[in-house]
Amino acid sequence: MASRRGLNVFAGTTRAGLLSRSDLVEAEYLFAYRAECPPASAISLSMPVIADQYDSMGALHPIFEMNLPEGALLERLRLSFAKAVPDLDDLQLLAIVGQSQIGRLRYVAEGEMPGEVPAQNLEAILTFDGAEDLFEDLMERYAIHSGVSGVQPKVLLRGAGSELERVTERGATHIVKSFDSRRYPELAANEYFCLQAAGHAGMAPSRARLAENRRILIVDRFDMTADGRYLGCEDFCVLNALRAHGRYSGSYELIAKRVGQFVSGSQQAQAFEQLFALVALSCAVENGDAHLKNFAVLYEDAENTVRLAPAYDVITTTVYQARDVLALTLANGKQFPSRAALTAFGRSACGLGAARVKQVLERVEQGVRAAQRDMRRYAKEHLDFAPAAERLSAAWERALGRSIRG
Repeated sequence: MASRRGLNVFAGTTRAGLLSRSDLVEAEYLFAYRAECPPASAISLSMPVIADQYDSMGALHPIFEMNLPEGALLERLRLSFAKAVPDLDDLQLLAIVGQSQIGRLRYVAEGEMPGEVPAQNLEAILTFDGAEDLFEDLMERYAIHSGVSGVQPKVLLRGAGSELERVTERGATHIVKSFDSRRYPELAANEYFCLQAAGHAGMAPSRARLAENRRILIVDRFDMTADGRYLGCEDFCVLNALRAHGRYSGSYELIAKRVGQFVSGSQQAQAFEQLFALVALSCAVENGDAHLKNFAVLYEDAENTVRLAPAYDVITTTVYQARDVLALTLANGKQFPSRAALTAFGRSACGLGAARVKQVLERVEQGVRAAQRDMRRYAKEHLDFAPAAERLSAAWERALGRSIRG
């Protein structure tokens, strides 16, 4: 738990500085780099290594707040620590989950080093057919290792076996997601097939695996190198200097502007095309939750190449909320766009030529069509999924006709 002095912040294996409470202003936090911290170990692209302290201005700095638990995970942590910490604040919450986070930052009390995350056999999760709630057990064991945001129930865990051996820092390797089946039936399968569409469209999302009972989705972390080192990761709330509650503020044009500011010059052409493809995919599957926290940049260190993160957290939201709209504005509106409006975004905001826009839209349609075929094959083998598959396919068909084919 965080002492009065605060938490040491590690950028990878380097102790970068100290995050602490202000002695003068309530609910104010300060971050100071160590004198020995190299520029490459800057904790954020917008917080370079300097001698002065960074003032949080009334709440945790956006980079520290980025991975604070929300929803079911937050409630579990509040219940678990209710006796020891009746009024759990953000710094105390960060002290609990800070040793296992998305990205390369870690938070530990003074005198400590980041610890290991317990290993878990993934096949046991994917093939579980018992009557008890497996995810509740995972939540009980891994909540304190899960520095990950989002309302959907999820935890971070470390895969056992060969996947464990490749992880240099012995931290989490996978995101495991569940859902409330009463409010969001078949949500795990929904996300699985949307990510399949992204993969078929050439967007290289992280590998996702759907449990046999379809109650759990396991996704490989997208913020890791092949040899198991964690990358710097900043979502577009952070890059816009917003806290998590601002995730629905702004526009896709603003994301494009930030790509121009933060992505390395050598990566920008690819990043703008990728951004256009990501927005087009969200329109093609009617994903009304493509907000600022569902776009991010990745980098090995603050002086290295910065690139756009692959597709993640993609779902068809209109099967749960029929009149859902875009999470952010596009051309000053939130309705899912026509092909003409989507093309204009690709041309003006992303700087793509007409031929390239056409190629990306064709690639997105091919990806969605391939995922439709995957989903129909799966539904033939799992007849209880067939009604959900039909609803998803109908939503995609409608969206393709409106936004992709025009």
